Amino acid sequence: MRVFISHAWQDKPLALALAQLPDFVDVWVDVRELLGGQSLDPTIVRAIEDSHVFIVLVSRTSLAKAWVAKEVEWALAREAQKDRVFVLPVLIEPGIDFSTCAPPFTPFAERLFIDASDTSESGLAKSRAAIGLTLFHWASDWLEAMEPRGDSNHHFAEALEADLAEYQTRLFAVKAALAWPLPTLVQDDAVAHLVKVKDEYNAFTERFMPRLTDADGEIRQRFGVSAQRGFARLVTFIRNEVFHGAAFALNDVIESINAYDTVLRQDPAALAAAEARRSQRVAALEPVMAELVERTADYLDTLR
Repeated sequence: MRVFISHAWQDKPLALALAQLPDFVDVWVDVRELLGGQSLDPTIVRAIEDSHVFIVLVSRTSLAKAWVAKEVEWALAREAQKDRVFVLPVLIEPGIDFSTCAPPFTPFAERLFIDASDTSESGLAKSRAAIGLTLFHWASDWLEAMEPRGDSNHHFAEALEADLAEYQTRLFAVKAALAWPLPTLVQDDAVAHLVKVKDEYNAFTERFMPRLTDADGEIRQRFGVSAQRGFARLVTFIRNEVFHGAAFALNDVIESINAYDTVLRQDPAALAAAEARRSQRVAALEPVMAELVERTADYLDTLR
């Protein structure tokens, strides 16, 4: 389990002491002093995204730090997207009433938090044990079921982009293989190449199309309802207009190739009609592929 610990620079020694958690916890503690006026550093964003849990150490000092507030605000928004507990407040100074704190700390008054305000050696040991036990219970409840590969939105978007790009590449290869006239396509070398790219396209789509269905719920969990709706529109276009539409229509050209020796070679009129259909099918795929590229790029931009 990967855990990010947000804290004020002045609380660094205590952060490092509390970071000595059980072996199943991989803790990320920033060693730099960050200025409150800075925007949220991409390194910090990536570290939070790559974490399963966000811990914030709450003291009067950290409550006054704009930088800590930015991290907490971002983490709470992330928690809302994930639709599960993500933020664990740890109180490291006594006498703080969360109900009187300014946003974004106010909601902590109504949620689980750990009191680690006893900074003696025995107190720190008890606090580490309490944090470790809480993380263990959370992991037992949802971690393996929901996030067996971690939870980086960046990595998820990269994997989705790679799948969509490969689909376009496989389909383009089939289209390019069918761009020659039928008398050329029936030659041994052309047939061998066509069979190769067609088999690669079919093998990929057997895995790719179900993955699109599986990704729908994960996109809602990671990015929210709006992103899920946009993804649903993209998938509908891929299924109806591309996979079952213009790409499927290319099977008519395959049938013409199969019928070349037995029918088309002896019937010039039938060959001309088949060649006209081939040209139409390939040409019809062109604007659909262009729209696929544009829709995919636009959607991936929303995830980024």
